[in-house]
Parts: sequence; structure tokens; C-alpha cells
Amino acid sequence: MKKQILAVAVAGAFAVPAFAAADTNVTLFGQLQTQIVHQSASGDARFNDGFRVMDGGGTSTGSGSTAHLFSNNVDGANPNRIGVMVNHDLGNGLTALAKIEQNVTTTDGFNSGARDAYVGLDGDFGRVTAGRMSSPYSTAGKDPLNGTFMQQRVNGGRLAPGGFGWGGFANGSYLDRGLRYSNDFGMVNLDVAAFIDNSNDSDTAYAAKLGFDVGPVEIYGAYQRADDNNQTSGILGFVDGTTNDDDDATATKLRTAKIGVDFRQGPWRVNFEAEDFTAENENNITGMQERSGNTYFAAGTYSMGSTDFSLTLGHTSNDPAGQANVDSVAFGVTHHMSNRVRVFGGVAHTDVKSGGPDYTAVGGGMRVSF
Repeated sequence: MKKQILAVAVAGAFAVPAFAAADTNVTLFGQLQTQIVHQSASGDARFNDGFRVMDGGGTSTGSGSTAHLFSNNVDGANPNRIGVMVNHDLGNGLTALAKIEQNVTTTDGFNSGARDAYVGLDGDFGRVTAGRMSSPYSTAGKDPLNGTFMQQRVNGGRLAPGGFGWGGFANGSYLDRGLRYSNDFGMVNLDVAAFIDNSNDSDTAYAAKLGFDVGPVEIYGAYQRADDNNQTSGILGFVDGTTNDDDDATATKLRTAKIGVDFRQGPWRVNFEAEDFTAENENNITGMQERSGNTYFAAGTYSMGSTDFSLTLGHTSNDPAGQANVDSVAFGVTHHMSNRVRVFGGVAHTDVKSGGPDYTAVGGGMRVSF
């Protein structure tokens, strides 16, 4: 009798989701990657050459303006995630959305932070979302080697996310309290967002991306402005005092802009991107601190069946002169065992100018998605 009751209870538990699925689609998704990489450095006695097992990272630690400040690699900027996406059909072409996505690593499990976490509406008018999300400015996926140790956003060819210096205002990171709208208008794509500062909504950060799809070519530009938004705290290592010019707790002013071209035809893909950045901080303790510069990124990929051959180049110019200028190059081979499983390998080299060290990484890894 108890077994029959248990069977009925289990059947009932599964019947409710099945009934709800008539107008709701719930998708569990994720991916996990790990790599074995040998890293070496010349001109940096602090760096310990050797093999590492890591999920992401790069040739050294940091990027552009910060690569020369650290000795050994931090495992970050990886593609690993697990999440749930909900699409609820409201009728008349309107869909309600909910997404929650969590970072996951092979060392810390689920203890490495949140990614997307938002609700929204999708329809003929476009898509509106609210919550935690990436900025429209982010174009991390333009790099064919993104998420691996060969990625340019960590090695010196693009603005880097997270602990590498630019927080969520970079390529491939996330910001809280966002309101975002996107839509396609024929060949034109518009993507805009605002990120609210709850302590002072006049310090809201803004980002926008405008793209033009012209046959095999996408031409796009993006801009980002964040004055005193509380999510700029600590960007580029700025240290804030207890008071500053506007009695705000952060007082970091940030401007970033980029233009890019992405060409795809047949087995070829070629893309180029240029960024301009300025960040400044002024307070009663440190006075005015300012860092500005440019990044340049280029990539070419040739696909032969299920195998991609990719070459990427990056350069970062920093001002003031005390900050490092960086050149970087990477070559990678990616073999798609299926549309969910890939293996990859290659080499990446980062050269920190003005007498700085050179870093080289050689290795390979595997990524599994579901």
C-alpha cells in the first residue's frame, strides 16, 4: 500500500510540470571547460614557469595595463556556467522571459559568482530585460579563442573583465540593476542599457551598441559612460579616499568606445576591433588619477570541415607612460567533435613593452556544453 501511495505521489509531482509545459518552456543549460597549459616568462623573476590546470586565464595574470604587475596566472575569464532559461508564451506574439545563470569552476564549483539573472518581455517591439546582465558594450564572443588561455581580452588585446581591471564595464562581464532594450530594424540592430546606482540614480551608467548587417559584413560601434556609478569602484586599481570631489563613495569616471567589422563568408571569418578608453578618479587623498589608451584586436579563422584554425593579434597602448604597453599574438586549432563538444590547443605570447616581461603559454583543453 505504501509503495502505491509513493508511486501516485511521484506521478503527481511529474504531472504538474508536464501540464505547465503547454505554454512554458524551461531549459537547463551549461558548459564546462578545463585546460592543461605550460606557462613561461622571460624578464620576470617573480613568475614561476610550469604546468597549470585551469579553466580559463591567459599567458600571465591581468591584461593591458595590469599584466606586468603580477607573477602567476589567476584562473578566470572562463566560459563555464550552468543556468536555467524560462520562456512563457503569453499569446499575441508576447513572451515572458526569466534567466538565471551561475559561474562554475572545476576547483570551486558554484562558489565563483553570478552571471545573468533577469526577467523580461520579448515581442514584435523587441526585447526588454531587467536585472543582472552583461553590457551591450561587451563583444567578447568576437574572439574565436575566447574563454581559453589564448583569449585576447586577458592577454592584452581588449579591455578585460572582472578582476583583470575593468569590472563589468568590459568584454564578457556582468553588471547589476540593469535595464536593457534590443531590437532589429531591418539591417540595423539597436542595443541600449542603463545600470542604476541605487545610492544616487543620477550616477546611472549608460551603454549602447549599434550594428549594421550588410550581407556578409557586420559593422558596429559601441559606447559606454559611467560617471561615479558604484560599480566602477576599484577600476584599474584606483584607490578611493574617504571623501572626494562630489562626496560619492566611488568618484571614478569612465568612458569607453569601440568600432568593429566582422566579415564571414564560406570557410573564412575575419574581424577587427578598436577601443578607446579613459578612466579617472579624483579625491582628497590621492588627487587626480587618470588612465587612458587604446586597444586593437584582429582575428582570422579558416574552417576546414569540423576544424577551425584561428590567428589573433592584439595591442594595448596606455597613458600615462608608466603603464605597460602590450602586444599579443595567439594561434589556436579547435576541433568540433560535435556541436556540443570541442577540443582545442595552441600557443599564445604576450610582450609587455618598455622593458617588461614576455609571457608564453602552450597547451590545450576540452569544452563540453549541454
